[in-house]
Amino acid sequence: MTELLALGRVAPAGREAFERRDPRKVQKYSFENRPAAFDAPLARRFKANARAWTFFGAQPPGYRRLATFWVMSAKKHETKLRRLDQLIAESAEGKHMLWTRRSSDSA
Repeated sequence: MTELLALGRVAPAGREAFERRDPRKVQKYSFENRPAAFDAPLARRFKANARAWTFFGAQPPGYRRLATFWVMSAKKHETKLRRLDQLIAESAEGKHMLWTRRSSDSA
């Protein structure tokens, strides 16, 4: 926004709305805060299963982002571990997570 303001590309109403925004509400939605990668301990755990890691790495970026977010968005560490273990198990079998499969895909 700073760049747009400097270029004079913001209408007065837009500038006012930007200045009135509540900084506590900025980046509160999950799509604004998606983790880009697994943290180091979880990445090591995943990479320990070469077959699962190879399959996961070969998947489209959208699937990898979604699966990474699903694991990393958990609040409790135990939940992250459980989700990662599920992801590793499915990846080791060469499958996407069940909730990402289309109904036409085989189980």
